[in-house]
Amino acid sequence: MPQNLYDAHRQWATRPADERFTSLQNLLDYTQKNKATSSQVLRRMDDLKLEVTSDGGITLNGNLSHAYLTNWAFGQLCRTISAPAAYLRSLSPDLACNCLRFGLQESDTDCKILVSDRSRNGILDRYASAFTSPSYGRIWDADVVASLMEAIENTSWHVPQSRSSQRSRNSGLYASDHDMFAFFVNDENPVEVGNAKLGRGFFCWNSETGAATFGLTTFLYNYVCGNHIVWGAQNIRELKIIHRGHAPQRFYSAAIPLLNRFVENRALDEGIKSTAKKAMSVYIGNRLEKALDWFKNKPFTKKEIVSAWETGIAEGEEVSNLWGIVQGLTAYARDLDFVDNRVNLERRAGALLVSKLG
Repeated sequence: MPQNLYDAHRQWATRPADERFTSLQNLLDYTQKNKATSSQVLRRMDDLKLEVTSDGGITLNGNLSHAYLTNWAFGQLCRTISAPAAYLRSLSPDLACNCLRFGLQESDTDCKILVSDRSRNGILDRYASAFTSPSYGRIWDADVVASLMEAIENTSWHVPQSRSSQRSRNSGLYASDHDMFAFFVNDENPVEVGNAKLGRGFFCWNSETGAATFGLTTFLYNYVCGNHIVWGAQNIRELKIIHRGHAPQRFYSAAIPLLNRFVENRALDEGIKSTAKKAMSVYIGNRLEKALDWFKNKPFTKKEIVSAWETGIAEGEEVSNLWGIVQGLTAYARDLDFVDNRVNLERRAGALLVSKLG
């Protein structure tokens, strides 16, 4: 069932310029530097001490050296002691710090703290980057990026082209102080299904601070537009690894072999071709009038059917069968102005395949 994927689009639309990278090597350099300057320590919550700096920042002291709380770590600390982060952010630093101190004194649990040395305005400072449970299994962003680089080295996999966003032309490779995301495609040697030639793509993401699971999504696709919406994605497979005790081992035993098989084009099965073959055997009509008649009592407007018919023909699809008309609907959806309308039409087109072939 073809569908559109918006994961990479959301990254393209929201990431600031300083979280965008020009190459996988630059992303690797950034994440490796973060890993090299980071350490993790297990502490009791009621042993932690907080202070307010002259510039209004909150730092972690006590048995740790002076460390600023990042915005992400502040939120994690609030959740750990059941404090309302949004409300505390509205208070003065002194009052917010007093509230946090009270919560820490009332907590008798342990916490794994990630401490990192980062540069801010040219000055090297220490930061508390994450507060996680003692059982948290950290998969380092640098290890994920290094594995990506090894998997696609000397291949035709690449970041798809994109339009400028957030005052930057760099898109597809992202990282911040709490997560990373990568988007790669390969349109050489496409998988031929009917008249469609489907490329291969994948998303990979991670957070070494607990902001997200490790994830890998692989798929076949029809088209990737300049704002990184993946159109007509099929054969979608997703692997997620929650950051628990054995997460690093599972990353190497499950995720990396899956990525390598897909990159080497050994992960594609015959499912998509079987679906296409069945859909091609469902006759719609060799004229538009017959197609309109076939679509009676189905949740599509006349304009959508006519546009799908014309768009499908323009793109070389055999619109007289179910597979071709669904490809036409998906292609027509690409030109709709509003995302909600695109998603709605794409879902109805996918449901059409399910209802007729399920």
